[in-house]
Formats: sequence, structure tokens, C-alpha cells
Amino acid sequence: QIVHLAPRGRHIAYEPIPHLCQQLVTRFPTVDVRQAAVSNEPGETTFVHVSDSPALSGLRDRWNGGEQHRTEPITVRVETLDSSLPADYVPDFIKIDVEGAERLVFEGALKKLARHKPTILFEHGKGGADHYSTEPGDIYKLLTEDAGLRIFELGGDQPLTLAQFEEAFRRNEQWNFLARA
Repeated sequence: QIVHLAPRGRHIAYEPIPHLCQQLVTRFPTVDVRQAAVSNEPGETTFVHVSDSPALSGLRDRWNGGEQHRTEPITVRVETLDSSLPADYVPDFIKIDVEGAERLVFEGALKKLARHKPTILFEHGKGGADHYSTEPGDIYKLLTEDAGLRIFELGGDQPLTLAQFEEAFRRNEQWNFLARA
């Protein structure tokens, strides 16, 4: 949808799972697709690939090797948005769905976020954030105080206060939020 809505945009995507990365490269030849995970420190790490439900994969084993899902550890390259995006790249829109690791992504993108103030569609909810010891207040501080953005519910016209963001997290009825200047 993003490529369709902004066909002249300069799109960069990250996908750490090799076969899914290759599918994206083939399907979207105009997109700069990078086989890497995004976090707050560059390097290499173990990534938990949920083979029967790849969208649930991430930097932590949320399934504890249980029988609910088939998982396999893979070694992946890790980048930060601050260090890996081209110096002249000005992000207008960022979508983050990293199964609880959003705090790490924001920490590794803070310079770009504070400087360019892009609109960010991000997921933050129970079942993911708790595996990274992340509370709504951590996300709120990074985005509002450190990056100078405001957080909204999808379709909302008023920014959320910290208490409202914490309440939305506690209710666990929605996981997607928008941050913008």
C-alpha cells in the first residue's frame, strides 16, 4: 500500500528473514530492501524465526520454545536507523511492527526522528512490549520528550496524554498508534 500511495517516494524496507526478504526484493524492485533487523545497536544477533507464523518473529523468543509455535533461531545483521539510513534521506513516514521491540527501534532512530519529525505508524501492546521490559511511559518519553512528536490513536484528532496512552495499553484493545509533529 505504501508504494502504491507514494509511487515516487524513496522507500526503504527491513526484513531479517532471508526468504521473506528475497520475496520483497522480487515483488518490489523499486524499494531498497535490506536483509537486517532494526534495533538500537548495530551488529549481529540471534533472531527468533516463527516458521509457522513469520509475522510473530522477533529479537526475543516470546514463545519460550513451547509447542504453540515452531521457532528456529537464525543469526541476523542488525542496523540502527540513525546509522544505516543515507545522510540525505529524509523520512516522511515510518511503519514499525517489530513484535515488542519498538523501544529499541526508536532508541536507534532518535536523531532522525527528532530532526525530521516523520509520521510514525507503530505497534505497541501487551504480549510484545513486556518481553522487552518496555512500558508505555518508555515509548511516550522517547517519542514526545526526546523526538518532539505527539501520539494519537488511529483516527484520533487529539494527542494522547501519558495517562491516556497508558490506559490504552492497559485495556489492550488496540495496538496501533500514530506519532507525528
